[in-house]
Amino acid sequence: MFLAPVALLAGNADSLLINVSTWNAPWRSYADYFNYNPSATFEVPVNDYLELGTSYSASKADKGFHLAQDGDGYSAFQLHTESFSRKGKQSFFGEAKYISDQTTNVQWRDVEDGSLLSPYLIADSIGGTYNREAYTMGGGTSIRLRNWEYGIRATYEGGVSYRRVDPRPSNTVSRISVNPGITYRKGNNEYGWFGSYERYRQNVDIDVERDGRKIYFYLLQGFGTYNKQFSELEETYTRIYKGNLYSTGIHLNHQANGRSTGALVTLKKAVFEASESDRRRPYTITHNEIGTSLSHEQACLGQTLFLKGQYAFHQTIGNETQYMPVSINTNYIVWKFATQSDRYQSRNQVAGFSAMLANKDCSTFSVWEQLEGNWQDNRQYYYTPDYHQYLQDVCGSGSVGFHCPMNSTTLEGSIRGGYRKVLSSSLVQDENNVITERVVLPDFAFMTTDYAFYQVNLGICFRLSRKLLGNFSVGGGLKAATEQQAYFGQTAFALNF
Repeated sequence: MFLAPVALLAGNADSLLINVSTWNAPWRSYADYFNYNPSATFEVPVNDYLELGTSYSASKADKGFHLAQDGDGYSAFQLHTESFSRKGKQSFFGEAKYISDQTTNVQWRDVEDGSLLSPYLIADSIGGTYNREAYTMGGGTSIRLRNWEYGIRATYEGGVSYRRVDPRPSNTVSRISVNPGITYRKGNNEYGWFGSYERYRQNVDIDVERDGRKIYFYLLQGFGTYNKQFSELEETYTRIYKGNLYSTGIHLNHQANGRSTGALVTLKKAVFEASESDRRRPYTITHNEIGTSLSHEQACLGQTLFLKGQYAFHQTIGNETQYMPVSINTNYIVWKFATQSDRYQSRNQVAGFSAMLANKDCSTFSVWEQLEGNWQDNRQYYYTPDYHQYLQDVCGSGSVGFHCPMNSTTLEGSIRGGYRKVLSSSLVQDENNVITERVVLPDFAFMTTDYAFYQVNLGICFRLSRKLLGNFSVGGGLKAATEQQAYFGQTAFALNF
């Protein structure tokens, strides 16, 4: 399970406490090039890190205060390990994770990864609780040769999700990804390129175990529409989703006089194909995305000021193929290609800004403050029939946290509060069926609801031995509208070596 090198820190326990605090510091998210580029190890603030941990989380939402396909409750147990080790010119890193979770009252979705495969999902009108077991294994390395650093990372994710009541879908999902990268250093500048390829597959097999019972399966197409030709009353149903995901990007960073400024640009493309058991390929889903970010940090008021601006544009295109029945004999029918066209599109824009004032020296007591703001514009279209949905909102939040190191213990905590406001919205569609009544209209009502949110986190890191730390944290939050609310909580424990 552990694909990462076990790198025991050679320093004293105090340096171990500082390393753990630095690795988990909230300001690390402001320059996250290493998450994209395995050769961008200049951004990793420690030389050695190893963690083995477990966590449990749970959430619950009131009726109508959630998307129908996401369910109204969630709980998850997780085991994970993560490590990073830099020795001379070479670095090693890896991770492994196991998760067992449960999502309650999932409606109108018999597949995993609904956001990737939407709107072309298999669905039934009964729904129920989804159980899932999944694991991730990955690792990588980088090596520095003069001014160049070359890195590569590979990850495998696999999982099975299922329901214990009729209809009983069993979804088997696998992802295999490879992520190379190159970084060039010259003077105070770093220039990086990265790319990635991911192969995705999901097998969907649905059975009705009760003898003599059949259930109507819908092939959703968005906005309450569904494929009436191939939606059918059956005892079993199968479908395969296959996809290829590509991404590439560049980043640059300049450091001088205690200041650091960086920029990141990413391009992503993904193509998913839905295949039916009778060899039809009725749907193709294409995702196109461009993302940019600018970050800056400098000394300010005896601490460090972190600034970051982000923008992303995501487009999803749904292509549909229509078929005509051709009788081979009185008992056998095949489907002949008729037409093919793009019939669905969504365009989502997200812009955000955040500012944090924090102390990067984790050996002293400090208080940090953060302000965040986000704007989102989402537009969805279905061309035949002509339906569309529009939603624009803004969200702002403020956070305050503290970091308190002692001889053999470190205490940390934070509180956060914010508000999400819908600026404008509209929905135009004329379908009048059970999907419109139970999915489209309730989801639109939820998405157009203004709400406030609050969050609190507390953690303690304590010495167990000279080279071993225990790290315990607990947190929770509340999302509240006028007459509805949702809450979540999480607790975690980890060992750091």
